[in-house]
Amino acid sequence: MQSEFNEKLHLTPAMTFGRTSEQIKAEIKNIFSFVPPFFELVQTPQVLENLWQQTLSAYVNNPLPDLFKEKVSAYLSRFCAVPYCMICHSCCLRSLGMNARQVLELLESPIPEATDIDEHLKILADQLHPLTWPESNSILEASLLDCVIFTVTSDQADYCRQELRRILTPVNYQHVIALIAYVKTCHVWMEAHPEVSYEADPRVIAHLAPLLEEEPDLADFFQDYRHKVKSECQSQAVQLAELGERQRQESAWEQQAERERLVVAIAQRIRSSLNLGEILNTTVSEVRQFLQSERVFIYRFLEDWSGFVIVESVASGWASILGTKITDSFFADPKSRELYEQGRTEVIEDIYTNGLSKCHVDLLAKLQIRSNLVIPIVQGEKLWGLLVANHCSEPRQWQQLEIDLLKQLATQVAIAIQQSILFEQVHTELIERQRSEQKIREQATLLDIANDAIIVQALDHKIRFWNKSAERLYGWKVADALEQNALQILFKETSPQLQQAQQSVIEYGYWQGELHEVTKAGKEIIVESRWTLVLDLEGKPQSILIVNTDITQKKQLEAQFLRTQRLESIGTLAGGIAHDLNNVLTPIIMSSQLLLKPQLQAEKRQQLLTTIEKSAQRGAALVKQVLSFARGMEGKRTSFPVSHLLWEIRQIVKETFPKSIEVSVDISPDLWFVSGDVTQLHQILMNLVVNARDAMPNGGQLQLAAENLSIDDNYARMNLEATIGPHCVMTVSDTGTGMTSETLSRIFEPFFTTKEQTKGTGLGLSTVIGIIKSHGGFVTVESQVGQGTKFQVYLPAQLGTKISVNPEKELLKGQGELILVVDDEADIREITKTSLETSNYQVLTASDGIEAIALYVQHKNDIRAVLMDMMMPEMNGLTTIKMLKQINQHVLIIASSGMTEISYKNVFMDTNVKAFLSKPYTLQELIKTLHSVLNPQSIQLKN
Repeated sequence: MQSEFNEKLHLTPAMTFGRTSEQIKAEIKNIFSFVPPFFELVQTPQVLENLWQQTLSAYVNNPLPDLFKEKVSAYLSRFCAVPYCMICHSCCLRSLGMNARQVLELLESPIPEATDIDEHLKILADQLHPLTWPESNSILEASLLDCVIFTVTSDQADYCRQELRRILTPVNYQHVIALIAYVKTCHVWMEAHPEVSYEADPRVIAHLAPLLEEEPDLADFFQDYRHKVKSECQSQAVQLAELGERQRQESAWEQQAERERLVVAIAQRIRSSLNLGEILNTTVSEVRQFLQSERVFIYRFLEDWSGFVIVESVASGWASILGTKITDSFFADPKSRELYEQGRTEVIEDIYTNGLSKCHVDLLAKLQIRSNLVIPIVQGEKLWGLLVANHCSEPRQWQQLEIDLLKQLATQVAIAIQQSILFEQVHTELIERQRSEQKIREQATLLDIANDAIIVQALDHKIRFWNKSAERLYGWKVADALEQNALQILFKETSPQLQQAQQSVIEYGYWQGELHEVTKAGKEIIVESRWTLVLDLEGKPQSILIVNTDITQKKQLEAQFLRTQRLESIGTLAGGIAHDLNNVLTPIIMSSQLLLKPQLQAEKRQQLLTTIEKSAQRGAALVKQVLSFARGMEGKRTSFPVSHLLWEIRQIVKETFPKSIEVSVDISPDLWFVSGDVTQLHQILMNLVVNARDAMPNGGQLQLAAENLSIDDNYARMNLEATIGPHCVMTVSDTGTGMTSETLSRIFEPFFTTKEQTKGTGLGLSTVIGIIKSHGGFVTVESQVGQGTKFQVYLPAQLGTKISVNPEKELLKGQGELILVVDDEADIREITKTSLETSNYQVLTASDGIEAIALYVQHKNDIRAVLMDMMMPEMNGLTTIKMLKQINQHVLIIASSGMTEISYKNVFMDTNVKAFLSKPYTLQELIKTLHSVLNPQSIQLKN
């Protein structure tokens, strides 16, 4: 117990004096003029020395006024079980000038209540000068006395102690605390030695009798004070409990309000200031004031997970650690950091009792840290730093309210850091933008002299920039083009390629391909177009930068070259085509001969007619395919699934390749669509399968496959020709002779071939690569000698496109309209007439243009439409149409020919032909086309 008193009062142990009891008592007598019975009982020099040194330090030499010390000592003695202290100090009060009535009033005064303490503290704060002690028996002294007594007697006195410390200053407050501690020590000592008699004390001998004589009630109080004090304490217990609870609630509310105020204030600074250093310094300063701790700082991690103190607020008398580099091996472990990133906090009440490792304790002690509260600052998902509060002088129990406050402030600090980073980025970007704008101004002339048309259009298609080359290419001056809608002045219609460009540039930031456009004069041109999405400072789409190169002439030359190359392919397949045509004609001839026999049964006759129809349709499809492939219809791109191409190529291969070559097809379900030129892509596959056939002279396996593939950024980085986005992949693989690495590196070079001089031009694969690139795709090749070759063609896909399948409907019926059919082939005239009449149409026929004009003049008021063959002797279809237009400029013309529609494209535009039927045509195609021409309004309504 004695050592505990010494530690609390910071006294030097008595053993350092080495005096005898007689020497100590001599000094006591010298001070008091007598030795109080309090000390007479002690015989052990060490114990006596300790009691005497405490008495000197906390009582005799305590600079507090003597009367105030005695008042505190007398009143607190009410709570001692032995009356010795109370009677002795009461007698001392009389020796200092208080009369018996005043002494009794002091001793009988009730314990101060919490409701009155706030008023006492206010009086002291307003009037008490910390360097001047209040006069005796003054209001200030009474308030101070009540506050001191309250700190001893109340369990709710923390706030009062803090305020007294602030009002009195720590030095004076320490004197008060020393006196109280001494009084309590005396009580404990006397309760342990109740046999000590106060009657032997000279102060009691001199003053007790006069006190009792002046105020007889004092005798009753001294005899029964324990009961009175106990009753008094019990009566106040309930009040104190209620008051304590109310004060706890009020204190919690106040602390909560203060915490919210602090968080809101810092949050407002964060929103109003971009100076991170100022925000962090203010944060640690206000947090330290709120916590009443000795140090608050923010620790910033470095790349190696060491770090340093970047801001600090520290109380006077404690070392600053600002700028100190601190390395803690704990944070070098990713698993340890992860705990803090997930919100772990470190709460250490006392570094010596918290079970820390010795190295950790040594580190904290070196930084003068006794109690530690550590809150992580998490920026995004990464541990940025720590918000740390230290108590340096003594252990401290951190309240949950304080922990929650620091968590909230750590979140606000993280916001401030993010805001500061964004500000720096914006500031840097602004500087870079200013530099870029200057560079753009300097390069503006370079843009104007560039050969390519450079256009910037907003997301709503309004033109924002238009260089000189754009003027030269399109014919629109800058002043006329700006703010115009690019879709309206550059395109006749919205093509699939244009839709793909608009979709891809928004989704992936870039698109490249070919577009068909028109100039101001209406001339159609083809451009190689590169679209790049331009973002604003916030990373949102702002506009589209378009660079267009005129490739019209180049495409015309390519078209001629492609037709030449297609003819080469047809020559390669000629034998197979002849064989296939013979297979088509054989059942037609034989069935026709059998139909001439009268004894043939009706059922057999119907089967033969069906055979003739199927063979004829097969032959017509083969001729149309060869004709379109030979002539080429490139330039018109549509959306379609590549599965159609693969099945068509498979059919050609099975009918024309040697039977020793086995062909298989593997097509993934739900295959995406591609936008492209069907004829050109057909030519790609034809080239690849012909090369595969030539690589398998003794037979083998040819596999055709198609699948979907979404190319990501990683794939695109590994293949420089690839672009990010959805693709369809067509694969042509064989089990042929394969290629060496040297050959493989040159296969796409024009005129390079491994075939004999008369068997190949070396243009096939160079054509393939050109077509693929014009479609925005790329190709990969794998080959090993003796193990075969695999070509994979990657084409950009269009998501969300579906095949529209219209169910077969009954043939539409006419309303008795008169139709003029003009054809030099009698069989075609008759079968067409019969077909139309069965569908409720009336028909006139003409064998040539002259006869057609004569019939039209005679029946022009009744004829509703004319079906005109374009290839006729005497007067061809074109001349006849022009003559009919002179007779009736509104005449409805349907042109028909065995040639492709593209051959007559310009003619139809000049003569306003309403529709075209490619021979051979089916009855359904004939009736549907005729109905659409006679009833255009029904088509519009359906659309």
